Amino acid sequence: MPHHADSPDDVDRKEIVADHSEELTSNWERALEDMQAMAEDREKQGYETLAIPAGDTTTLSPSMGDDDAWGLSYVVPNNFAEEFETLFETFTLDETGVYQMEAGGFVFVVTECIDHDAEVVIFVAGSYDMRFSAGLVRTAVERGAMHTHVKTLDGTLLGTFDHDDPADFFPEPEQFYAYDITESDDPERRSDR
Repeated sequence: MPHHADSPDDVDRKEIVADHSEELTSNWERALEDMQAMAEDREKQGYETLAIPAGDTTTLSPSMGDDDAWGLSYVVPNNFAEEFETLFETFTLDETGVYQMEAGGFVFVVTECIDHDAEVVIFVAGSYDMRFSAGLVRTAVERGAMHTHVKTLDGTLLGTFDHDDPADFFPEPEQFYAYDITESDDPERRSDR
């Protein structure tokens, strides 16, 4: 994404983040606490669980990179990589749960990926800026699917979950379009995302 330090949108966004920084931090902590509580509940039911807090979450649309990968892309800490790969190797996605809340133009999301036969649940928590998500939301709605990519910091893809229903992730897609800066007529606000 091009960065224009003097653009009004950057100034407005910095003010929003500054005004809501305590709330954003609190919401992230809440998402992590909720993820841990859900993992503990699944463990009581006999499931093996892995709960991963992503270091970064990107909303990918097909036009963003060298390939046409799209979905939510999570960068996970290296200390989770080996366990994720071990569980993912034989993982069959039977069910997806998506738990999220929006605050200050950011979405805090926990995705629960369940393999009932193997009794394994992988949780991934992340947050993303709604301003850069409209391309992904449009793609997911048009194609009737969604993807979750799990990567390491160096870009190594550890695995991808393919979800059948984008409505789990975007129950009200139009709310994301209101934040879209990629369609703006103002080149200072336009993004390549």
